[in-house]
Amino acid sequence: MTISLSDGDVAQAIELAIIVGGLVALLIVGLLVYLVVRPSRRRVKARPEADALDVEEMLALIDRMERRLAVLERAVADEAKDGKQLLEAGEGPEIGRMK
Repeated sequence: MTISLSDGDVAQAIELAIIVGGLVALLIVGLLVYLVVRPSRRRVKARPEADALDVEEMLALIDRMERRLAVLERAVADEAKDGKQLLEAGEGPEIGRMK
């Protein structure tokens, strides 16, 4: 039993191998891209809702900050006895952008 192959048969076999190899490579690249960009399978845990204790702590913090702000406003007002002194604080030849 002899097998005879012509040049055309070899060329067709090579062409077929190139086409099949290209399709397999395309599928592998597509699979790799899918694995890279797909979302994680882990479920993202939802943030726990704020309980009453957290809300109370936040309100206490806000109240404390408001008290500190009031003290700071009084300190600044006592420091600047004249109301115009605060307004004129930014004026002067040495302050500002020079060209």
